[in-house]
Amino acid sequence: MQAVKSGDVYKIARITGAQDNFLGVRFAARDGEIELVALGPKDARKIGAEPGEVLRQVTIGLADVNLELGTSYCLSKIFYLPSESTANSVYELLIAALVKKIEAGDITEGPYPERPATQHFE
Repeated sequence: MQAVKSGDVYKIARITGAQDNFLGVRFAARDGEIELVALGPKDARKIGAEPGEVLRQVTIGLADVNLELGTSYCLSKIFYLPSESTANSVYELLIAALVKKIEAGDITEGPYPERPATQHFE
């Protein structure tokens, strides 16, 4: 999995060939409301990832990895692609992998690797 930090947004991608997944997050100092941001052009979206399911998976995955590592990460914003699938609890996997990479110091600074021109990432 590839992970980068652009400004205050952490991004991780899982590229498997048959299914690619992207997750971006902005961390917060404490628990609060989490804003969900669907990326990509509205007219070209094929909805696969429902916002409520993305939020559920990310918060479960974050709680699990916080417990496992003894950390206390909190979120303020989640960036996702609605055209992606939420199968196999992929967002739980992505947030856990991202936090583990942050804790290990395995994060690249800079823009995210190029994606198709129809998609915009902060």
